[in-house]
Amino acid sequence: MESNLHQLLNKAETQHLEHISGSTGNESIAQTVCAFLNSGGGTLLVEAGTAPQAAKNRQTEIIESIRTAITPASLWSAVLEQAGGEYLCVIDVPAGRDRPYVVENVIYLRRGAQTLKAGPDDIRDLVETSVGGGERWERKVMVDGDLDRLDEELILTTAEEAVRRRNYPLQDSTNVQSILTDLSMYRRQAITQAAEVVFGRRPAIPFPQVRVRLTVYASDKGGEFLDNRQFEAAAIPMLEQVFSVIRQHTPIAGTFDSGLKRTDRPAYPEAAMREGLVNALVHRDYANFSGGIAIDMYPGRLVIWNSGSLPSGITIGDLKREHPSMPRNPDIAQVFFLRGFMERVGRGTQKILDECKEAGLPVPTWTANDAGVTLTFHNKLGRSSTKLNLRQKKLLEESKPGDVLKLGEYCERFAISDRQARRDLGDLLQNGWLDREGEGPSTVFVRTQKTWNSAKPGQTRPNQE
Repeated sequence: MESNLHQLLNKAETQHLEHISGSTGNESIAQTVCAFLNSGGGTLLVEAGTAPQAAKNRQTEIIESIRTAITPASLWSAVLEQAGGEYLCVIDVPAGRDRPYVVENVIYLRRGAQTLKAGPDDIRDLVETSVGGGERWERKVMVDGDLDRLDEELILTTAEEAVRRRNYPLQDSTNVQSILTDLSMYRRQAITQAAEVVFGRRPAIPFPQVRVRLTVYASDKGGEFLDNRQFEAAAIPMLEQVFSVIRQHTPIAGTFDSGLKRTDRPAYPEAAMREGLVNALVHRDYANFSGGIAIDMYPGRLVIWNSGSLPSGITIGDLKREHPSMPRNPDIAQVFFLRGFMERVGRGTQKILDECKEAGLPVPTWTANDAGVTLTFHNKLGRSSTKLNLRQKKLLEESKPGDVLKLGEYCERFAISDRQARRDLGDLLQNGWLDREGEGPSTVFVRTQKTWNSAKPGQTRPNQE
């Protein structure tokens, strides 16, 4: 994250980026946020000093000021980041979906690197484009929009988390109708379609497109599958249920030091997988009744597909660098943000890239067409060599699960040096045929349940249960 922040600090101000000194007033900050909302989104970097508590107080003050000043309510985030000993309040503002936004009844726009009041022609263009877009899917009210369709406990928990995590100003955090009104999910005496998706007891009945399919394949070529499930819950429980199954089936990668001490970790960073799933749930096209989310897990890769195209003006290349965020479903995204499943609004792809880079994994890939957007994670398990020497093959052929072996025994059995034995056993550890137990002289190697196919060496996989 710090490297991305330094990149922003070194960039010149543009229509989508502004640096603001610590002495700038809150009203000016709110006006710039308003301008970003009306002009395709952007990021503000506000100096917040060097003292941690003072920076936290400044962040709180800025958040409360923006929420109070701008109407209608909008989606954005403000988090503290540190660079070179100084704190910055990083405000990420996606393109607004309910334009025009105003501060004290004044519309603001970005013109190059400046924030300016909108003129008569600008106002007319904003209004015409907003009206021309029509009411978006998530804001439409349910025909049978009674509150009893929703999970009251889930709504109250969300309100509690919104106040605790984000200090979100709810009029009454104990009243379901009031909470939904504050979240723009209760309008004209009925719940919206977004409320049904996020909090519905059985959202798949009116909207079958909310379903998520997850398939785990035995081979990278597909074909035979190990698990195949379909999920139909509301969005937040859906996230938790699906992610739990993804974790269950994610391979475990082991790394070893010179002493053959193994450190196990998931083949993909959990934060990156979670972010990819959140992005699919938040940005998918819910208006497409034939759409959905499909997750395919292969031994060497994890693929997440969601219906819906990229926003106009955004390319695949943009996803791999800082870019304006244009959420398809800002009301739904707001709930995920308030619940803590999104830290910086509109920066999910950057987080995925950072996490995979830190884990030493190949760069994830995105593809997009009219049908949907696909994110593919690649692990390193399928990239490691599984070509075994004759000693290693003989050991696997003559041993069974649970057999115990010491380093010295392996050296004596094959008349090789200690160094060569460590290299041989390290390969078998890395590929899952052995486990290491104990420390120092008491170290032993235990044959695992992973099967050995002498006809097709290396093509079987370890039992992850």
